[in-house]
Amino acid sequence: MNTGIAQSWEEVYRAAVLEPDSLKLADKLESASVILMQRLLEIGSSPAHAGERERLADALLTLDMIRRIEIKAPA
Repeated sequence: MNTGIAQSWEEVYRAAVLEPDSLKLADKLESASVILMQRLLEIGSSPAHAGERERLADALLTLDMIRRIEIKAPA
């Protein structure tokens, strides 16, 4: 089930992952990470959101990987 909120974090995530401009990438990665973390806090540990929580965790790992590879940021 995709709520409007879930869709918005997914759109921000997608925009960060697909950002072609290396000058904008760090800001997009940071913004997406903040929004994803906020969503994790909003949904808490409710079993009803287990699937979304897993997608958020995977997305955060991906953003971190991109940050480390493309921006050479420390882990």
